[in-house]
Amino acid sequence: MSNHQALVEALLMKSILGQELVDTQFHLFSGRSVNPRKVTRLQALSANDVVLAARSDFFAELSSRTGSTDATFVDFDGDSAFEDGMALDDYGYASDSDLGDEEEEEEKAGQTPVSDETAVLEGDMSESDDDDDDDDDLLVVADARSEIDSTAGDPIPTSLPQAATPITSAPIQHKRSVVNCRDVLVRDTAFRTWKALLLYLYTDKIVFSPIKSQGQPRANVDAPNPSTLWPCSPKSMYRLACKVRLDSVRDQAFYAIRSSLDAGNILQELSSSFTSKYPAILQMQVEVLLQHIASVPVIKNIPSLIRRIADSQLPHGADIIIDLYQKILLQYHPLALALANAPPPPQSDGELEPRDMPSSSPPHPPVLEPCTTGTFEATASKDEEKKKGTTSNSKKKKK
Repeated sequence: MSNHQALVEALLMKSILGQELVDTQFHLFSGRSVNPRKVTRLQALSANDVVLAARSDFFAELSSRTGSTDATFVDFDGDSAFEDGMALDDYGYASDSDLGDEEEEEEKAGQTPVSDETAVLEGDMSESDDDDDDDDDLLVVADARSEIDSTAGDPIPTSLPQAATPITSAPIQHKRSVVNCRDVLVRDTAFRTWKALLLYLYTDKIVFSPIKSQGQPRANVDAPNPSTLWPCSPKSMYRLACKVRLDSVRDQAFYAIRSSLDAGNILQELSSSFTSKYPAILQMQVEVLLQHIASVPVIKNIPSLIRRIADSQLPHGADIIIDLYQKILLQYHPLALALANAPPPPQSDGELEPRDMPSSSPPHPPVLEPCTTGTFEATASKDEEKKKGTTSNSKKKKK
């Protein structure tokens, strides 16, 4: 039996015995307001500490209340000052695409098309009046083509009712609704990202949404169907997985980001604040840039990127240039790069350092004096001339 299956069976046993399955409720922000700049709409997610601790050392430390000292996790109560939101700068990731923009959501409110064949029953949406266990609006889709032919006395209706009461979720209560349940405020992660993480910890399954620069519509994650996976931004999940030390999720998010890059969005992603915080992401994106270096979008827009780097607008601009240069050398001049990065040759134990070698001055060159013809000829030093003169005088005396 796998560890995951054993955890599931343990939870089933607790539910059969009527034991409480919720140990911790995490409260997270799900919205973003531009004016004022803040994160808003706290929503709650419930979890079992046994499952979390078994899947992650980080959560084991967090549940023990002694190991983790992360300041972004705060013991929470309903009267907390965070109830009304928090400054976007304090959130730490202003461009988090897993936060819903309130202005856009207000524009889209009430614009869900209903066809003749499909009846959509939605609950009213509010910023804080959601259920603790399932805080998304309930979405029920019934296909009118699935009418069932009934016979006499058959209690099953043959068609959908013309009008139905909207299905709404109960108001969220941020105060403790479970005995011995710990309430924790997560200050720097979106509700959508955390929900996808909990689903992964319970099921080993995760789905990622397209990144914003791809220009694709985001999948609807508001359906309450338990069999439906909850997609999240791969960039937001990569950031969270690094924080909670889940390498498997981090790697999946990494490859999801990599597969989302092309010639049309690589420069935008390379210049993002997210990239500036993770060297592995930067190096991967520089590789993608090099692959598309001769594409039309890159040729047209890379001068703008270079100007931003020159104007010190990108904190990681120097790293982009250095890494790009290194990869160009590796691709086109690998031998030169290998020689430049090669360590100096090791020295033997008895070999002297150059500074320890005895100095040996070269012999003095002969003195050159001008001759009458305008050229220079070598002559002996004055001492040698004196010796020659003394020797010639002594020979004359003997004669």
